[in-house]
Amino acid sequence: MKIGFIGSGKMAEAIIGGILDSQILGPKDILCSDISKERILYLNKKYNISTFTQNAQIIKNANLIFLCVKPQDINQLKDDLHNKLNSNQTLISILAGIQIKKLHSISNHDSIIRVMPNTPSQIKKGVSVWTSTKQTNKNHINETKMILGSIGNEYKVDDEKIIEMATALSASGPAYLFYFVESLIQSGKEIGLTDELSYNLTIKMLKGSLELLESSTDQVEQLRKNVTSPGGTTEAAINVFDQQNLKKTIITAINAAHNRGLELGE
Repeated sequence: MKIGFIGSGKMAEAIIGGILDSQILGPKDILCSDISKERILYLNKKYNISTFTQNAQIIKNANLIFLCVKPQDINQLKDDLHNKLNSNQTLISILAGIQIKKLHSISNHDSIIRVMPNTPSQIKKGVSVWTSTKQTNKNHINETKMILGSIGNEYKVDDEKIIEMATALSASGPAYLFYFVESLIQSGKEIGLTDELSYNLTIKMLKGSLELLESSTDQVEQLRKNVTSPGGTTEAAINVFDQQNLKKTIITAINAAHNRGLELGE
């Protein structure tokens, strides 16, 4: 079994790290290509994997071929992939918005897995939602499950439409959280906290709150109410959120992300 990566960005590196740390395969069984010589030299030096500037070696030698390029570059892979894959190879795409029908059209290959991971995969705390075609090699499905499990939690779904939904929620979600964190830190600074203290209070509050959420038997709404005393400081802030329709704004934003994902797939 050999695993290849076409494109070697942060998500590809996260998956490579997960495979090696979990000892699913060793460095000699991992291949990677990228147009950036600097990037492949870095990966070769850090992980001792085989790296190339051309995709041909990946397509010729890998059983599982991860597509990790930018979604807008997918058409550039047609000459490399079309009618070049055999029955013991599976394409695995992590490209947002690129549907299986598109992957089939550029490859004329039936064994395809589509994955939507997220950036916490870099620290093995990721969430990956994935699906496969009916023709996908069963061994490759099992191997993909192991690989995705090495970088966090994985959820296999039967309906590809769920991938688009997950893209809007869990894949893009870290950016939404970071945006909110930016606002909290800035708010702390504006009421007089130092940069360092505002940052530390925000990060530790978030970490503790998430751990409480995971360990508590209370629903999210109840946990919020537990902090919100009538007439208190928390209620004053929540009232402003409600006046500004923050919840509706968030729902509208997620819908916009979902719709954009559908547009990319057309």
